[in-house]
Amino acid sequence: MGPSGVELEPKPFYSPTELARIFDVDPSTVMDWIHRQSLYAIKLGPKTYRIPLAVVLSRISPETTRPTRIEIDAADELRADERKLARRAVPTR
Repeated sequence: MGPSGVELEPKPFYSPTELARIFDVDPSTVMDWIHRQSLYAIKLGPKTYRIPLAVVLSRISPETTRPTRIEIDAADELRADERKLARRAVPTR
């Protein structure tokens, strides 16, 4: 369900009008977001835009669509890379 209580129909792309209905704003507001590049949209023609589902979901719930940060031990990764390189090394003649 979208922010305004509108049921979110899962489909690959949404029109600016559909997105406006989901967020309970005027369609011109969605177009402003697109023109200001604060909302990614694919331009299909001079006046035709489509917003991908992933973008819609990230607008609805940004905290769940952000990538999670993972911690790695760089020293372990470096040693693993060095071992791979050592195995691939061609002996000189």
